Amino acid sequence: MPNINLNEPATDAVNRTAREILTAFEAKDAVKVTSYYASDAVLATAGRPAAKDAGAVSKAISDDLADPNFKMNLSHEKTDVAASDDLAYRRGSYAVTATNPQTKQVEHFTGTYLMVFRKQGDGRWMVVEDFGV
Repeated sequence: MPNINLNEPATDAVNRTAREILTAFEAKDAVKVTSYYASDAVLATAGRPAAKDAGAVSKAISDDLADPNFKMNLSHEKTDVAASDDLAYRRGSYAVTATNPQTKQVEHFTGTYLMVFRKQGDGRWMVVEDFGV
């Protein structure tokens, strides 16, 4: 479960949450990664249909992390929190290495990502939209 510090500034909390997600990705811990996604989250990446519910998001993350060649690097560019203090986004670039399921060849992808976070009633920030293009 994500860490909660109710006195932490929102931008810091979103950035910390994003770092925790990346650490879980690097550890290939699909359960932990998925725990940062809201039940109504959407995960959309090039080359596959968008995952539009908790089960589909969990499967997409599990499938990625089951690939022994999967690696992801993010370069953070900007974090912004809405004046309402309940929505935020992070934007940047990514580099992914993964096995193409059709060709079985290792491929490298680069692009731009946008993650939207929504603050929960208990103070956690959870991903509600995660797009990589």
